[in-house]
Amino acid sequence: LQLGIGAVPDAVCSFLMDKHDLGLHTEMISDGVLPLLESGIINGSKKQRDVGKVCVTFLMGTRKLYDYVDNNPMIRMLPVDVCNNPAVISQNDNVVSVNSALSVDLIGQVAADSISADKIFSGAGGFVDFVRGASFSKGGKSIVAMPSTAMKGKASRIVEQFEAGRPVTLSRFETHYVVTEYGIAALKGRTLRQRARALIEIAHPDFRDGLKAEFEKRFHCPY
Repeated sequence: LQLGIGAVPDAVCSFLMDKHDLGLHTEMISDGVLPLLESGIINGSKKQRDVGKVCVTFLMGTRKLYDYVDNNPMIRMLPVDVCNNPAVISQNDNVVSVNSALSVDLIGQVAADSISADKIFSGAGGFVDFVRGASFSKGGKSIVAMPSTAMKGKASRIVEQFEAGRPVTLSRFETHYVVTEYGIAALKGRTLRQRARALIEIAHPDFRDGLKAEFEKRFHCPY
């Protein structure tokens, strides 16, 4: 597993308590992974590289997290140019990267660090590194997970297209799965129309009619 920063990746951890023998190779860890570590669900036993180790570059959390990792031989701190190297990441099989995003457009471009052309929300971090590492991994998958809306439901995170000049974090060629509370859009290897239809299906219902209308104007065909 690679888990990005934010509420969504942390929430994912709460749904993994029935799993076994998970591995963790990630840029950072926070308190969300502690129950998985303490229970032994994350133990690294099936990894091909750094067997039995949790590989990470930095930590961000509470004192409980820092106390857990302090002098813990299971934790292997790596420099970022090693930890985030896609060639290193891909040495493990079945890598699953889970990252949140701010917005996705109908062809599958992802904006994870910018709100608009002139407003940067955060850094991209290892987002693209781990997407590529997962794509090179045998059996690997990359997941972009986000709520369907922003601004307390006033704006859709799935949009027809990004405004001119808005930085794109992940190109459409590298976006594999997009997940909202309304389902999963599998985009890899699909046409632009197929991508758009799949993404509209997981948009919030309040915004689907508008996205369908934009689809018909853009692709000159019925939805």
